[in-house]
Amino acid sequence: MSKHQHRDISSKDAIRRLLETDIDSCLARDGETWEQCWVQDDRFRSFMECGMMQIAWNYEEFRQNMFEAWEAEPEPVDAAVRRENLSIEVHGTLAWATFQEIVDTGPNPLAVPSHSLNFRLLENTDGQWRILFHGCWAEPLRNSEAPAIEVLPDARVVWLNSAAQTRLKTFGGLTISNGKLRASRPSLNAGLHNAISGAHNLTGFGKFNQAARNAGGDVKFPVVLGEQDDGALLLCWVKVADGRVYILFDHDRDLSRNIDIAQTIYGLSDAQTETVRHIAHGMDLSDTAAALGITKNTARTHLRRVYDKVGVSSQIELLRLLISFDS
Repeated sequence: MSKHQHRDISSKDAIRRLLETDIDSCLARDGETWEQCWVQDDRFRSFMECGMMQIAWNYEEFRQNMFEAWEAEPEPVDAAVRRENLSIEVHGTLAWATFQEIVDTGPNPLAVPSHSLNFRLLENTDGQWRILFHGCWAEPLRNSEAPAIEVLPDARVVWLNSAAQTRLKTFGGLTISNGKLRASRPSLNAGLHNAISGAHNLTGFGKFNQAARNAGGDVKFPVVLGEQDDGALLLCWVKVADGRVYILFDHDRDLSRNIDIAQTIYGLSDAQTETVRHIAHGMDLSDTAAALGITKNTARTHLRRVYDKVGVSSQIELLRLLISFDS
């Protein structure tokens, strides 16, 4: 092996360690170690595209943005981070690296899952590699199995998955008209659009981290869309992820968890809890009774006793109570 080849291998190993130090020290909130990863002068640039472009024109601006975000979320974050398709090229005292970075939730709910494309330009000074340019492009939420729609602040639809395209044909709460997402009931449209515009106010890096900390990890807001003629309740979630805003619907996992919480808080019996679960997931009393193998009158009795225990008088009020556990 030539000296040149050996030097390139050594440099690539050093760059890999530097990239690991960057993310490890960031998650650990070790600012002193983290700062050693960067070229700290006015040549430094950072371009982050996370639904909105965030640009730092020098290192001090970049540092301020990061430290403000850490102030909003000061505790170390236990996240599973991995890099895929890492490629490093070295030419003298300059090098560049490209990779995909995937953040899994891990045991810490504040570790919001994300998937981003990354570019780093590095410079070697006095034998030490440091990052001169930081580029990060977050990939949109594309792997949701539930219906998902990406919207702009004015509710214009940017993208929707195939599940949303199919479900919108029968889902009674949402519609797309003139390229904008609207509530099917005009009286509820203002509430939906207010939630969307409010969510867009949280897409900035620091504001999102603060909101994630307050919410315990996931930044999303429930919107009640009314109920169908058969009594089935309708709702959607306005979710902030990777600097973008999405509408999720037919997304039952969170609601099921909240029903379990309500059972513990209010002392609901198993029969009452299962009645609530079927009603909240869109069944009317007849279908609920059939699914549980009881009469319609028995299902109605279970539901009325739930109302008495939790202090509500309608299915809409019950749903609002259940989704309030996420606020």
